[in-house]
Formats: sequence, C-alpha cells, structure tokens
Amino acid sequence: MKKLSPLFSFLLLAILLLGGCSSGSSGSSEEGKGEDASSEELTIWATNINVPVLEKAGELYKEEHPDFKLKVVEMNNTDIDQKLKIGLQAGGEGLPDAMLNVDDGLSGLFSKFPDSFVNLSEKGFDEHKDQFPEYKLGSVTHDGSIYAFPFDAGPVGLFYRKDLFEEAGVDANSIKTWDDYIEAGKKIKEKTGVSMLSYDANESTVYTILLSQQGLGYFDNDGNVVLGSEESVNASTLMKDLANNDLLLGTNGWSPWVASLADGQTATAMAGAWLIGTLQQQVPDSAGNWGAMALPTFGEDGAGAANQGGSSFTITSNSPNVDLAYDFLEFFTTSFEVQELAMEGGLFPTYAPVYESELFSQPLEYFGGQKAWEFFAGQMEKIPTINYTENDVVAREEAIKSQAEVVNGSEVKKSLEGAKQRVETRLQ
Repeated sequence: MKKLSPLFSFLLLAILLLGGCSSGSSGSSEEGKGEDASSEELTIWATNINVPVLEKAGELYKEEHPDFKLKVVEMNNTDIDQKLKIGLQAGGEGLPDAMLNVDDGLSGLFSKFPDSFVNLSEKGFDEHKDQFPEYKLGSVTHDGSIYAFPFDAGPVGLFYRKDLFEEAGVDANSIKTWDDYIEAGKKIKEKTGVSMLSYDANESTVYTILLSQQGLGYFDNDGNVVLGSEESVNASTLMKDLANNDLLLGTNGWSPWVASLADGQTATAMAGAWLIGTLQQQVPDSAGNWGAMALPTFGEDGAGAANQGGSSFTITSNSPNVDLAYDFLEFFTTSFEVQELAMEGGLFPTYAPVYESELFSQPLEYFGGQKAWEFFAGQMEKIPTINYTENDVVAREEAIKSQAEVVNGSEVKKSLEGAKQRVETRLQ
C-alpha cells in the first residue's frame, strides 16, 4: 500500500475533524436554539415613558429568576401599530414576544387577526379580574376572554385655573352640569377675557370624551355608527354653544394646545390624569394655580367620568417564550411595588390595590395641596365601558370634520348626519 505523504495525511485529518465539527456543530446549534428558547430572555416593544418602568420591573423579577433577561425596544405607538400589522400579515415574522398596545385599537386587532395573540384567560389571568375596573377589562376582552394585560389608564378630569375662577367670582363646586359650565365661562370671559376651554382642533379628543362620559364610543354594540345619536348631538351642541359664546379656543396641534395652558389663554382643560405630569413639567410657572374636578354632566343624573388613553400588553402567539412572557407580565401588572414604580414614572395604573398606596394620598404642591391622584383614583370605577372597534379611525376622521363645521356655525344634526353617512359609505 502506498504510504500517504505527511501533508496529505494532515489535510485528510483536518477534513475529518472539520466534518465532525460540522456535524456536531449542527446538532449543538439546534441545542443552542433550544437553550436560547428557554434561557428566560424576553423582547418587548414599548413607548418611551414605559421603558424605564419595564426595566426596573425586570430587575425586580430577576431577583427570583436569576437567568432572566429583558430587552425593551423603544418605539412610538404608531410604529408599534404599523410594525405589528406588517408582522401579523407575514404570519408573525419579526414580532417580539410581547408589546404595549393602545387600548382603543385592541378590539380591531383581535377581530382582524384571530389566534395571533395569546388567550390570557386560558393561562389563568381571570383570577385577577376583580382587581381591575370593568371599563378596562372591556377594552382587553374579546369573545369573553382576556387577550391583553390591563395596564395604565387616563381617567378624565376637568383641570381648572383656580386663580382665574377666583378673579371672576366663580366657585368650581357650583359647576354640576355643562349648562352650569357655560354660565361660569361667561363670567370668567367677562371678568378676565380668557376663554373657558382650549382644545386641539386637529383631533376629536374633547368630542370623544363627551361621548365616552355618556357610555358611547363611535359605534354601538351592534356595530352601528353613533354619529347622529342623542348622545352625539349633546356633545356637538356643547361645542357649538361654547363657540357661540366665544368661550372656545381651538389650537393647531398638541404643542400649541399646551402653550395655551402655559400662556393662561384658557380657564380649563379637559384631559386624562396624565396631564398632571405635563403641567408640572411644561407649565411650571403656574404651580399652585391649578385644580382638578369631575366633568360636568349632561343633565342632573348624567355621568361625570370618562377615560382618555390607556394601554395594555399583548403576547404574540408565535412567541417561543409564551409561558415566560405570561409570568413576567402577570407579575408586572399585578405587583403593588411595580405599579407604584409606574405611577412614579408618570403613568396612571389600573391595578386597583395600588390605589391604597401612600402615593395617592399625598397632597400635590403644584395643585395647591389637592390630593389630585386620589381624586382620579376615585373616578376609575365610575368610567363607563366603551365599545372600541377596528373602524373607529374612520369615524374619528369624520367626527373631526363635523366638529369643525359645528364650531363654525353649521347646524348640529345636519352636520352629524352627514358625518354618519360618510362613515357608512367608506365602510361599504
């Protein structure tokens, strides 16, 4: 037999070794994937203010789960929504284990992409139902099951300038109905020259709140457009009356709206509890001059509570870490300590037990010693449950057009009927 050269022997050995490594590498690669899948590492998409809260919660969770790793990817709500829909249409490609979703878009997602999100009721989350307000559970429930972890909220209040009210001789406690509110606005306008309400004319925020306090979204439970309903007429008529009495100040976007608060151009603002943080950070010179009260009502027996904003966490069905994501987010949304962290970070929690926290009973210097957080906590159980749908965006666009028509003199019912017809035509 011919003797192999040393070089050839070396090359042959190298090939055999590489082949063995390649074969072993393939096996170890699969094992590595399995290890990664069980390595307790989660990826969550969330908006900016939520990122530090999630990271702090991850550190707390890690104390009991040493191998836990959390990657929070920061993006805005629009990007989350767009990337999510692209990923769902691609069969889940490129999606994280979990993400933060705006509440008013959840119903549409659950209807359009069935089976794309983990059913949390089947995982046991129903045991926590009595720890969250009904309206919040309504926004995260689909076909009788919970599909998103309820998180933050925006209980609405009427923020008012105490100094302007005092100058005009108006007692905030005397304002019970929207009729009372308009009469108070006339006095304030006469004495101070300041408008009663400023709003972002590019959005339907105030109109939506006025519908919400009457228990309606843009569609009823049967899917009918509510534009043109009695409740819708109430909301639009209020906007028209304010405009007719020169009490309404429309701004062109968010920043000009905040500027109207900072510049003292308005005596009141209608918004969720999150405005507390906005005022403290962006309107510091008005410290001590602001107060918060419940919304006036439509009639003596109406509701003075509503919600603006709020978000919840979903788990994608194709996540390799469903059990871990569930365990962490269950901890995140039902931990007293974590929800206190959320509040300190400027978020208003929906987990009811945390309302017993000392943080809620502390007087706020900015609000002249008023226990503003405690006031908003008291509003939570009064908020009506609203029906959100995937078509809300269409109705909202037409409501903004009707809003502009009404405050500029158009007849309320005619404008709303026109908006209703446009919605129905667009959805055909």
